[in-house]
Amino acid sequence: MSTNYEANRIDDFSSLNRNTNLDINVYTCGSERCDPDHAYGPTVRSGYMVYFVLAGEGSYTVRNHYYPLHTGQGFVIEPHTLIRFQADHQKPWTYLWIGFSGRSAERYLRTTALNNSNPTFTFEANGAVVQAAQAVISASHTQRNRNLLMTGKLYEFLFQLSSSYPTTQISTSLDQKEVLESALFYIANNYGESLSVKDIAASLHIDRTYLHRLFVKHVGQSPQQYIRNYRIQRATQLLLETSYPIQVIARAVGYQNSFSFSKAFSQLAGSSPRTYRQEHSLQK
Repeated sequence: MSTNYEANRIDDFSSLNRNTNLDINVYTCGSERCDPDHAYGPTVRSGYMVYFVLAGEGSYTVRNHYYPLHTGQGFVIEPHTLIRFQADHQKPWTYLWIGFSGRSAERYLRTTALNNSNPTFTFEANGAVVQAAQAVISASHTQRNRNLLMTGKLYEFLFQLSSSYPTTQISTSLDQKEVLESALFYIANNYGESLSVKDIAASLHIDRTYLHRLFVKHVGQSPQQYIRNYRIQRATQLLLETSYPIQVIARAVGYQNSFSFSKAFSQLAGSSPRTYRQEHSLQK
């Protein structure tokens, strides 16, 4: 018995999902009760796959390594790697799987200890990670807003996977990138408030000097410069796309008064907010 989302994904989901969810997306998921000796491969997959053996036994082969598996164990498949797996003759397995791809797929999997060199794991039947996987499959059967629901459930699954099988080695470059991304996210959500470098560092539980070094190294400017530039960039959008008064735009992008806003805007844009709006309105 098979419940396979991949069969209808191309027509009904995958194109929209991959185009709108560039960060991460579900490209296949399902469950199957296999016949004796049922085999898949040798083949390669285009995305990442995580399998959970719910009952029975079988085997998985990757990079000439053979792994016998049974109920309560699972395995991971990485893209473009030759693999093969097969159900046992006497006790053929039943499994479920989640397949995902996207530009951040590799980075998310690297937060776990699972890879081609360490492809197998154990899980509890009612544990959080397998429940999260089942939630992704359940979401694939919905009709309205399926794209949104499946992607949300996939993020939950990846979180549980990372929590259940955390990596013991986190590279410095990956750690720095995640800190920086968190800082940029914080700024994007709080630039309209009274925002300081101290606030950002405190929210990330890091030293402000370390945050400053990360910005200079990876962004090419200090956090304070980035905040100012970000605010003025948003202000230019509001000036051109709305008819809001200058003082309203000033408060919307984090300035307490129009004077300090106009001064900062003029330094970066080369003209006052009012002149900038008038000049660009004439160009339309």
